[in-house]
Amino acid sequence: MPEVILSYQSGLIIAQRRSSTRTLVRDISFTLREGESLALIGETGSGKTMTALSIMGLLPENVTQQNGRILFCGGELSGKKDIRSKLGVEIVYIPQNGMEFLNPSRKVKDQLFDNLEKLGVPAKERKTAAMEKLAAAGLQPPESFLEKYPFQLSGGEAQRVTIAISACSRARLLIADEPTNGLDPEAKDRFLRHIDTLFPNAARLFITHDIAVAEKCGRLIVLCGGKFIEGGCSESVLRHPNHPYTQALKDALVENGMKETPVVRESDSDCPFYSRCSKACERCLGEIPHQKRDGIEWRCVL
Repeated sequence: MPEVILSYQSGLIIAQRRSSTRTLVRDISFTLREGESLALIGETGSGKTMTALSIMGLLPENVTQQNGRILFCGGELSGKKDIRSKLGVEIVYIPQNGMEFLNPSRKVKDQLFDNLEKLGVPAKERKTAAMEKLAAAGLQPPESFLEKYPFQLSGGEAQRVTIAISACSRARLLIADEPTNGLDPEAKDRFLRHIDTLFPNAARLFITHDIAVAEKCGRLIVLCGGKFIEGGCSESVLRHPNHPYTQALKDALVENGMKETPVVRESDSDCPFYSRCSKACERCLGEIPHQKRDGIEWRCVL
């Protein structure tokens, strides 16, 4: 059985406003094993990115986490200092905009060399190692990119450079936040192949609204309004959704007619999709039955 790399319990993630508070994420939990890919999917504001930021200890200043617990490789991540000592080494992050991630005043080689130095790679070996990572990330010829500054890269090249930098690590956990945003289908497939090549044994967490990316992960979890909706084997969940919200995400795809999800009612239902769900009934206002799918608890309103 592959090792459990990440065991995550969100507790409550709460944003402090001027005169009120808002719960952004509530009681989400999952585990992620070595070599496994898990996608968190949902609309903007569903809690995906806040979940990822909480793992890395990078929540905004006005956001706090209560009663959460994060185990990494069997040990509890306790405090920002502990987490940051692992960032870029054992926990690596790929953002949706590679250009914003890169330091604009430093050459590509210098940013690669920084990470290679952290790994203890001797100075005389860093150029060769850097070129190997650039080539594995799909940049050819790799030596032509070493002397470039970020402003000399295209958006796709900048994204591949960030992948190469992330690969200069001993990654046990990879977190990728909307990494294929704006890419065409061929580029998405190429990106995912590079990830598989460079991080074959790392646990991989994809934060995405792109169902095409979620389909290529072994498992997925659907979030809505900061709550767990359903989850399990990606192929099974997407082929036969059990919750109307998951079906609505599929219906919104271009190939499915880009159907709009209407706002039909107001309520205090525990289901965050109730106000927009055409299948909601009186039962949805009361107790929602708990069921399990592939070992993950989800709530059904059908």
